[in-house]
Amino acid sequence: MAIMHARFEVSDVVGGDGSSSGGSSPASVSGPSDSDGSSCSSSSAADELFPDARELPSTSASVPALAGVGFHPISPTSLSVLSDIDVHMQRMARLLPAFASPAAAPRAQALGRWLAGFDVGWVGRRVRVWAQALSTMDRVFRLRHREARNPANDAAAAQLAALGELASASAGAMLRLATAVAALGASPSALLAALDVYVPVSEAYPGLARMFSWSTAAADAALAALVDAARRCVRGLPASIRSHYPWRMPQGGEAHPCVGFWMGYFRCMLRNRVSLYLVLAGGDGDETATTPALAPGGEGGLVADLISRLEAVLEEKSGELAFPGLRQVFMLNNTHAIVRRAVRSDLAMFLPPGWARAREERMEGYVKSYLDASWAPVVSRLAAAATKPAAVSVLRRRRDPLAAFNSALENACSAQRCWKVPSPVLRRVLRRTVSEHVVPAYRRCLEEVETPAAARTVEELERQLSELFEG
Repeated sequence: MAIMHARFEVSDVVGGDGSSSGGSSPASVSGPSDSDGSSCSSSSAADELFPDARELPSTSASVPALAGVGFHPISPTSLSVLSDIDVHMQRMARLLPAFASPAAAPRAQALGRWLAGFDVGWVGRRVRVWAQALSTMDRVFRLRHREARNPANDAAAAQLAALGELASASAGAMLRLATAVAALGASPSALLAALDVYVPVSEAYPGLARMFSWSTAAADAALAALVDAARRCVRGLPASIRSHYPWRMPQGGEAHPCVGFWMGYFRCMLRNRVSLYLVLAGGDGDETATTPALAPGGEGGLVADLISRLEAVLEEKSGELAFPGLRQVFMLNNTHAIVRRAVRSDLAMFLPPGWARAREERMEGYVKSYLDASWAPVVSRLAAAATKPAAVSVLRRRRDPLAAFNSALENACSAQRCWKVPSPVLRRVLRRTVSEHVVPAYRRCLEEVETPAAARTVEELERQLSELFEG
């Protein structure tokens, strides 16, 4: 009997079907998420899975500890406070005397108060807010420097000297977080931290160095260390995809929560694509350790490579699902979730041409394999029932010729009612395909075989099949 082929189009796979693609909410176990479960706004799962990035080496006692790096929510209130230039200009005017010569107050205490105004004590747990604080400091120092130069006199020179001392102490304190991030072990969350820190440091420190005639050696060393650390993290991502997630298999065949986590992680990684370009631009002396380019080329770039590795792990783990057809439904759900998250986000810009279509064809293959594994044995019972031997005994005529089919059908339906296909699009495709495969064969069998009066009707069979995949 011919197998009915399901056809998938990008518009079907990513259409507004309201599916959750496995319900992978990052607030629970799946990492970063937005409406598609794939933004960079939450860190509860990442901190749980990657605890090594939560603790940084403590700083000196005069500077609040920068203790913990992750990707955390940023409140509008925090950003507005950090961005209030006038407030910070007023605080600077009050604290500058401590950095004059001779100092009017202990510098360490004044520096602590200055940094506290940027909430540096907790900024270390939110690298993006730390970056906002550094950017605001840079703007405040530039504005104050411009004001202090006019008029040019001894008082202005003293003001500039004090401003330079405060700027130097602030820059040194803030740079400690960059150094601490670079010292973290290779992990997915350490990569995000390194990428978040790189651009603010590379933008702020050279300008401040020119303004106050500093050496850039410390900032250059920190930037080089961040690049090296980020490259190590990128090279470690394939191993993280395989091992840094609790691979408990969903028994209903729904998409694994890791899909929402990792697809969201890849989007977070691209949040700082400028940093990522620089990280991937060259090697670090290890000729055997290479990383794919960010932009797609040939077989695809870094994003396509990482998604392929995620798909390979899912395919491998799907072997743990022993019930006939469940493995194929699991892979169908996961592939749908991956494609949907990719083509509806900026990940699509970093995937090679034909990437989505190749996965649509793969999903068509999963549907065909699902029919072969799950429903071909059921339909084969109908062919056996329709076979009429030359001589049929009275006992054989009295026996229900559909008994074997009915038993196989009930076993398949009772199991597959509990399987989960969250996407309405996929659910309709699967139900229609099963119905087109089973119902015509059943109808022909009813026409060819003498069956009991109580045998189910074609309409009853269609209704029974329409209840599959309700979860």
